[in-house]
Amino acid sequence: MAEMERVKELDPSSPQALGQVGQVCLLAQRYDDAIADYQKALDLHPQTAWIRSQLAMAYGMKGMYSEALAEYEKIPQQDKAVAVENQWVADNLGWLYAVSGRKADALKIAKEFKELGSRYVDPYQFATIYAGLGDKDQAFQLLEKGYEEHAPGMVYLAVDPYWYGMRSDRRYADLLRGIGLPQPK
Repeated sequence: MAEMERVKELDPSSPQALGQVGQVCLLAQRYDDAIADYQKALDLHPQTAWIRSQLAMAYGMKGMYSEALAEYEKIPQQDKAVAVENQWVADNLGWLYAVSGRKADALKIAKEFKELGSRYVDPYQFATIYAGLGDKDQAFQLLEKGYEEHAPGMVYLAVDPYWYGMRSDRRYADLLRGIGLPQPK
């Protein structure tokens, strides 16, 4: 966190830097700080879809679903559509639909991920939707696939808030050991 504060001091007008600071706060479960940093970043560059998506996630982690969904409404459709280049935004929306009780919308996004066909879909990203739905078996099946494929998202497994409800499951600990990541505290 000290390093992130230094980033803000060195480059206070960079939306990317502020977005990264927000990300660290989000992963550290400092949701109010994450929201503040994401808001500052969006004040500087309001069209950055991944920052708005992360702001929505921070609201979602606080149970502020209407605020989170309102942030998604501000993202242009082409930036939140399920596509290879938008996986980080689309999976956040799928997760948010799931945890806010919009199961049909979450499953629609999951279906769209499945329909991407031969294009690469990071199983980690896809698994987040099932974590939000509480479908641990499907989520772990996708995480196992991500582990086997060395999926890029797997490096976040120990810290990503998506998995809080799954940490007590033996399969979670097994995956962390296999990747070589420490157990979260």
